[in-house]
Amino acid sequence: MTLQQIRYVLEISRCGSISKAAQVLCLTQPYLSNILKDLEGQLHITMFTRTRKGVTLTEAGNEFLQYARPLLEQEQRILELYTHHVEKPPFHISISTQRYPFIIKSFYQFFRRCDPQQFEIHLRECSMDRVIRDVHEQKSDLGIIFLSTATETFIRKYLAVRDLEFNEIVSISPCVFFRKTHPMAGRAEIQLEEMQDYPFASFESDSSLSIDFSEEALLAGTSALTRRFFITDRGTMINLLTHTDAFSIGTGILSEGFAGPELTSRPIKGHHEEIRLGWIQPAGLTLSDEAAAFIQEVQQVLSA
Repeated sequence: MTLQQIRYVLEISRCGSISKAAQVLCLTQPYLSNILKDLEGQLHITMFTRTRKGVTLTEAGNEFLQYARPLLEQEQRILELYTHHVEKPPFHISISTQRYPFIIKSFYQFFRRCDPQQFEIHLRECSMDRVIRDVHEQKSDLGIIFLSTATETFIRKYLAVRDLEFNEIVSISPCVFFRKTHPMAGRAEIQLEEMQDYPFASFESDSSLSIDFSEEALLAGTSALTRRFFITDRGTMINLLTHTDAFSIGTGILSEGFAGPELTSRPIKGHHEEIRLGWIQPAGLTLSDEAAAFIQEVQQVLSA
């Protein structure tokens, strides 16, 4: 079976007639009929029901095209990829980041400030392991992740093996965040032991990965939390925290307009500057002008 034979079957199906398909394909009818007969013999099926008015697909013929049509579509993608050289616009950047609303705010301010007329931008919000993989595989120019006191040694070694470097932007004290009307919202500081009666919401990660890739800062006491939600996207996390008594742990930075107006955060007692937020990139490389401008915007958002 060849892709050309698939094209012929598809054209016969479209025309509803072997003779009409032969005209469209600039072939003789006997030649096209023989090709169809050979293919049917090879696959041991009958493609079409033949009548005086033309041909219609049999059940087997219809099933064949369902499997075969994607092969032609894939061929077209390959041809477009390798026969049409399209230069990237002068403004292009790829960023992978953990799920931080202040990073998205930084991106929009960066984009508004640059105001490019032509651009190609990739913005991926994903898990820490995916951020690292994107930068290592050069799908992204840089990645935004955090290190915590508990994970720093492991993550730095993990990055070094992949020839990636971590550049710290700021140290942040971990916070609990929940809805403004949460029963614990009246506290100025939170002790994790006091949160055991409330569901803990965290971002789900690949179960085969080390716990060091956790999306939340690993603090003493979190392992004892037995009522847990596992979420895969930031929008669902915001809705969950807004409408239930669940809480999560993070930077506590809730950028207005990007994190849900119903949420608030409180510092965790006894934990100070245990989160180090920064960007990763291939070791020894200089950031592009676009990437450097984006990091500068992140720094300004965090210092505001």
